Amino acid sequence: MSGWFRSSIILDTMSTRLNQIRSAKRHFGRSRRRGIARIEVLALLGCLGLAGAMVGACDGSSNARVAENRAACLANLKEIAAALTAYHNANDQTWPYIEMLKTAPVHQPPWSSLADALKPHLADPSKSLHCPADSRELEDGSPLLSKYGKKTTWYETEGTSYEWMFAQAYGGKKVGKEDFGKLMRMGRADQFLLRDFDTFHTGDDGGSYNTLNADLKPRTSRDKRSR
Repeated sequence: MSGWFRSSIILDTMSTRLNQIRSAKRHFGRSRRRGIARIEVLALLGCLGLAGAMVGACDGSSNARVAENRAACLANLKEIAAALTAYHNANDQTWPYIEMLKTAPVHQPPWSSLADALKPHLADPSKSLHCPADSRELEDGSPLLSKYGKKTTWYETEGTSYEWMFAQAYGGKKVGKEDFGKLMRMGRADQFLLRDFDTFHTGDDGGSYNTLNADLKPRTSRDKRSR
């Protein structure tokens, strides 16, 4: 139940109570008007205080849920990092060839999706590749609308909640020899590899999206959209 809805119920209850008090006021006459007025004020203050407390509790619950989802997402990225390490060990320390979007491949023949490439190395791909805060709203005219509907998730449409960044710079390259790092003069800790497809983790000041860089360490990034 939203904080606004709870407040509406409380305020409706308060209005009913004040009407009851006014009826009593008319019944008992002028001699008690001053006392009744005080009761009205106390009732009003009490109800407003209760409404504020309820709204605060709802906000706290929402923030806790955002933080919980962010933590679960970071745990997913840690499992993906372990799967990538296993892939490296099985493939002469090279990065996989991965399409950024399974539904819109740019290579012919299409490269693997992230899910297909890491499936042998993940205990539960449906969990590890699915951020609990994932959501996606398809644009009007999208060819995916007929299959998935307007509101869906990146996991449902792409098989993962996480975007593989700069596929061309990593595909088939030796670990530590990536073109991206050479061109940008970046260390592995600064090289983008994976991130949430969108800013899933908004609602508090903890950071709006999570990343996994080429050093295979999950991080939370903050930007203006997280405020």
